[in-house]
Amino acid sequence: MIPAVTRPDAVLDGWRDWPLPLTHRPRVQGEVPGGRTNRTFRLAGPGLGHDLLLRINCPDPGRLGIDRERERDIVVRTAEAGLSRPFLHWDPAHRFVVFPWLDGQPWTGRDLFDRAQRDRLWPLLERLGEIELDHPRRSYAEYLRAYLGRLASAGRLDARLDRAWRDFEPRLEAFDGAPWPARLVHHDLVPANILDLGDSLILIDWEYAAPGHPDIDRWSVEPETVGEPFIAELMTWINRLWERLVVA
Repeated sequence: MIPAVTRPDAVLDGWRDWPLPLTHRPRVQGEVPGGRTNRTFRLAGPGLGHDLLLRINCPDPGRLGIDRERERDIVVRTAEAGLSRPFLHWDPAHRFVVFPWLDGQPWTGRDLFDRAQRDRLWPLLERLGEIELDHPRRSYAEYLRAYLGRLASAGRLDARLDRAWRDFEPRLEAFDGAPWPARLVHHDLVPANILDLGDSLILIDWEYAAPGHPDIDRWSVEPETVGEPFIAELMTWINRLWERLVVA
């Protein structure tokens, strides 16, 4: 079993294996703040003419429902469509990813309240929905049951939450069984995952992306435009369980 990495030095020791024309070992310029599961660092890239972004992945992605193979496929496809940044090296063991550094500004909550900014974002979501993937439609019932199982194993599933789940589960099963059309959904469209490059926007951090209900990304941007009323309750449950699990 390949050991996980948690520090940049352990990753940078293998820089000669990266398919990049580096002339020397990359140098850490600083950690990028904001991540709650992964760690990211800005690197100087000797010989490249530009800096790099190193993302050290969380060591147990399955605990949070993250599938790195699926994420890699989605990053490839969305980068081809101009919706995300391409990666320069993806560690075969999924421990880290190297991206080009982009001089952009992450959105804040204020941007989501700005009509002009939202008008820039909507075309990206329309193009996102046009990407076809060879991955199954997400079963939100299975996804959340896996979260509950991990919470139970960690001793963080209390009786009150269990009762609320038993009331919610039949409605979730009915939603999963409905014939809504699946499309590629980011599933984590918080402002920090929208990067403003000045003349364009891109989306980052595709760990939770999968074919799913198209109203979910709309709910993150402008809830009043959502046509499926169950989405708000579903996303409340997803966020509620994730918040418990991330600290378990």
